[in-house]
Amino acid sequence: MRKLITTCCLFLSVMAALAQDEMSTFRTWALTPPMGWNSWDCYYSSVTEKEVMQNARYLVDNGLAERGWQYVVIDIRWYCNHPSLGGGQYNETGTQGYVLDDYGRYLPSPSRFPSAMQDGVNCGFKAIGDSLHAMGLKFGIHIMRGLPKAVVGSAYKLKGAEQTEWSSVYTSTVPACTWLKDNLTIRDNEYGQLYYNSIMDLYASWGVDFIKVDDLSRPFHADELRMIRKAIDQTGRPIVLSISPGKTMYQYATDCLENANMWRMMDDLWDNWSHVDAVFNEAKAWAPYYRPGNYADCDMLPLGQIAMTIGDPGYTSAQSGRWTNLTQDEQYTLMTLWGICHSPLFFGGEMTKNDDFTLSLLTNDEYLYMHAYGENAHEVMCDEDLGQVAWTSEDPATNNRYLALFQRDNNRWVVGAKALYKSETVAYTTDGHAVDVDIEWPEGSKTLVLVVDDAGDNYNYDHADWINPTLVLRDGTEVDLTGTYRSRVYTNSYFNRVYENKNVESGGKMKVLGTTYDRGFSTDANAAIFFTIPEDMDVVRFKAMAAADDSGINQTGSTTSIRFMVFDSNPLTAEQDDYAARTGLISRSGTKSATVDADITGADQLRIVVSNWGDGFAYDRADIVNPVLVDAEGNETKLTTLKPTSYTSEWGTLHTNANVEGGPLKIEGKTYSNGLGANAQCTIIYDLPQGHNFVRFKALCGYDSSCDTDNTSSSGTTMEFIIYADRSNDDFAFDLTLLGYGAGESVPVYDVWGGESLGTFTGTINTTVRSHGARLLRIGNEKPTGIRLPQTSASTAGKTTADDGWYNLQGVKTDSPKSGIYIRNGKKIIK
Repeated sequence: MRKLITTCCLFLSVMAALAQDEMSTFRTWALTPPMGWNSWDCYYSSVTEKEVMQNARYLVDNGLAERGWQYVVIDIRWYCNHPSLGGGQYNETGTQGYVLDDYGRYLPSPSRFPSAMQDGVNCGFKAIGDSLHAMGLKFGIHIMRGLPKAVVGSAYKLKGAEQTEWSSVYTSTVPACTWLKDNLTIRDNEYGQLYYNSIMDLYASWGVDFIKVDDLSRPFHADELRMIRKAIDQTGRPIVLSISPGKTMYQYATDCLENANMWRMMDDLWDNWSHVDAVFNEAKAWAPYYRPGNYADCDMLPLGQIAMTIGDPGYTSAQSGRWTNLTQDEQYTLMTLWGICHSPLFFGGEMTKNDDFTLSLLTNDEYLYMHAYGENAHEVMCDEDLGQVAWTSEDPATNNRYLALFQRDNNRWVVGAKALYKSETVAYTTDGHAVDVDIEWPEGSKTLVLVVDDAGDNYNYDHADWINPTLVLRDGTEVDLTGTYRSRVYTNSYFNRVYENKNVESGGKMKVLGTTYDRGFSTDANAAIFFTIPEDMDVVRFKAMAAADDSGINQTGSTTSIRFMVFDSNPLTAEQDDYAARTGLISRSGTKSATVDADITGADQLRIVVSNWGDGFAYDRADIVNPVLVDAEGNETKLTTLKPTSYTSEWGTLHTNANVEGGPLKIEGKTYSNGLGANAQCTIIYDLPQGHNFVRFKALCGYDSSCDTDNTSSSGTTMEFIIYADRSNDDFAFDLTLLGYGAGESVPVYDVWGGESLGTFTGTINTTVRSHGARLLRIGNEKPTGIRLPQTSASTAGKTTADDGWYNLQGVKTDSPKSGIYIRNGKKIIK
């Protein structure tokens, strides 16, 4: 009960913060979600002045700046002369060539940012700031929480208290950050505040408009956040504050709302579908906290040419990076979700490499309008079995609605539609940290499978307990479900642990909210425990308590979000009976390779699953050699000439014509030039060309011979190749009554991404949404005519500061302003 009361009090305090009439000044500095370019995804810690400025020029020359893409942000370790001796890494521990001024404040590396040096003096980023401002852009930088460890035992002085010992400023000489050892934690005292004031004063003198402070929100440092807020405010310069990395825990929502413009809801997001898919849960959770000036941040957009890994000037060559691994459909999903939930938008690729499609994602005016000015954005429908999700937001200026339809698919590791029981997500906010399971058992069924799922967030080391699992017989007898009946275990988690009668962390007793339990099973998500019920046992019910074990609550990096399921048949997606072909077990001790020949007649999609055979090893090296599609006339098309629609794996990336290590494809000692290299467990999906005449798929499948000589992977070399010939299920039917329309009410629908009217719909919108794709629809006839206001603008076109009327963002005067963003006396005002 205490937990429930605490949660309710937290919610009420956040709602009170949201309802406050007086707007905090810092919120007015970002009345719409910030947008721009950030150097991290393409240049890591090695970006140079040349690369910064060429991306800034692209924003201006390609119509992005005028659409609100204003910020140019230099990310991590700009203060190191040698930040990337290994080729772009940011966390080397050797000599980095830190550059600091007399007051222990970082300065930009002159070798990377030559304009910093003026008449032999390092003047910081002022020249770059001035240049960007002259282009109509805004300037941002990244810093780490704390102060440089280089001040310890040094001659540097604390500005404002020059005689003070540095030990009065930091809490320990050991950096608290586990992944970057540059800085020390600052004390919450007058000297710590002085240091933060001094660096913010320095940044303000450079013309900084945006600052991203890292190692601040996971774990959350509320004291330092308040110190940073105070330090920015005392400069008198409007500097937008972004804090990272995620996951920011929900209990800190009030701290974020009161002190930051942006806070990360996720850890670093990269270009794979599982990362994008995991954002849905977090965006839903943070939706109630959105308000102008405060934004939960889904992280940057890993689009275009990324991972450039440019070395410092001592190197003569640089890698060219790679194009985003997200398919076009997945990119539509990313942009649509980020846009409708009002996440800040920071492009992560090298913009000068953009193709027309990538640029089109960034310049769709109605999308940008919705992103900036939509209200009441929230998830309105979720069908987990079909993998379909819908979000909506409202346009107060036109009374239109925006509707985003997403096809996440049901390609989860288990087929949820077959479950006899599915819990809601169990988290630390769940009353009792547990749910009671008591279900009717199908007559005669002899297979029982208990599943612990990560609830779709892809954090798979949550600690889960099945406590006191019990079979109830027809005569009322209760039989303890124990390991005696266990027939198989499948794990696809970080540690791959399944224990009986103890927890997975320390081997001690299972414990939930302080109460210990002696009987049951514990595991990490994701896992399935199979049991066989004896033939002579007439079971009519199954019951248990499904809980989050205390040992997993608030563990570092865990979200503690779990779903429990009960099945009476095999739930594993990779082992369903509708496969077109399968190899059986491939292993070092048995069959080493096998040929598949699958009938794919009539298929729209080819799905190749490489199972890890349930042993939990996710780095088995699997090869698919000479894969071909054969048409009805016998003509062969190499599969490697097609681009995969998606690749999902717990480890590594898909390689074409090479094994997963980048070496030659080799099965049983023979080398092949054509094929795919992957890690088990993985799923590779190809959308087959429309109108194709393919009838068969053939390939040689086996483990790569490098497993025989690599001791790190040999112990886990077990896999199976399973081929599925899928028929499309892109149909999406959305019930308009969920948006408040009448069952017989007709509404006009416009495709925002497609730029065309879809006609009029009554009762239900029937459309198609491709796998991993999205549709963004406007419901209503009136197309917004207002031009998106740059955040530097203080008035609408044609309106002067002498006019004290209220104008909406389309420039229409109103005598009765309601809630929303308006222009009055040339200034943006939120009602």
